[in-house]
Amino acid sequence: MTKRKVFTTKKGVAFYPHLRKPEVFEGTDVGYTCKLMLTPSETEELKALLESELEVAKKLPEFSGKKWTKPTMGMSEDKDGNVIFKFKKTSQFKTKTGEVIHTTVPIFDASGKAVPETVDPSNGSIVRVGFSIYPFYKSSAVHGLSLRLEAVQVLELKEYGVQTADSYGFGAEEGYTAKDDDEIPFDGDEKENADESADF
Repeated sequence: MTKRKVFTTKKGVAFYPHLRKPEVFEGTDVGYTCKLMLTPSETEELKALLESELEVAKKLPEFSGKKWTKPTMGMSEDKDGNVIFKFKKTSQFKTKTGEVIHTTVPIFDASGKAVPETVDPSNGSIVRVGFSIYPFYKSSAVHGLSLRLEAVQVLELKEYGVQTADSYGFGAEEGYTAKDDDEIPFDGDEKENADESADF
């Protein structure tokens, strides 16, 4: 099988990436995923690339005679009208001999160095995504392009479970400054509290 070309996005905001553990929807493993929002101009650039690749796919022998009515293109709009691209990769596959192979997503830092497996980028991280494009045609209603997640470069890291004062809505103020031995780890429901913070 010919290895497909790997493209690289511009930097964008990652939404709820699942790069260390597969995303699970209604009990089903849907693989590793990363949603990405780019600037409007960069969004149009990536959309143009996908449309060009779709035209190439339509001419492939395996799709001869197929009607491409409303192809999916690996993107959708959020409630505010922003285009969100979604990249996916299966977390495992079975060989011809029946062996199950588990996969991973290579993750690199800004310098190109592989990051430790303990580092888990979360919502709001600034990343670039390496991806390949796979056309598919399951039926007249289900066809289009799949954006295969190949690797991720993290330019600004936000990690799951790591909370800062900013995540609770606190800014810098004059007053008490903690010494190292004064710091006590917070043991509450961090994720829930962080999501509900607001500056009144």
